[in-house]
Amino acid sequence: MSQDNDTLASLLEQELQLAVQLHQLMEQEHTTLGANDLQALQELQPRSARQVEQLRNLASDRLQWMKGRQLPLASSCLDHPSLQPAANLRRLWQMLEEQYLRNQKLSEILSEIVLTARFRTQQKLKILRGQQNDPHLYDGKGEAKHVPKGQGYIQA
Repeated sequence: MSQDNDTLASLLEQELQLAVQLHQLMEQEHTTLGANDLQALQELQPRSARQVEQLRNLASDRLQWMKGRQLPLASSCLDHPSLQPAANLRRLWQMLEEQYLRNQKLSEILSEIVLTARFRTQQKLKILRGQQNDPHLYDGKGEAKHVPKGQGYIQA
């Protein structure tokens, strides 16, 4: 019983530690996105990908261990007779769950920032290429057309 508690506690601690590190890395990405520092962002990307892969592997290891002991793959596993007396497992499980939620929220924020930047870039490129240029302020070469004053508003 105690060995199962120790093993699960170790797996949860490792996963929690890596999830916290990933969150810190995502915060760095958020900062570099805000500063528009593309070089730093490119340097962070491989580290971020490695962290995600390592976290995926640790979570998979924990799930395989739980399956091997025929434990439910949710917090209800803590009610199993062999694990129930261990209060530290409940605390670790809760901390890991909260960290995953924080990571998910930050990931959503980062995704929104990237998608917004992508949309803006696409819109700028369309204007520069003269595509879907509603007020027709630019020609196909990306040069400003000479529209009489005020006429741009009428066409828009």
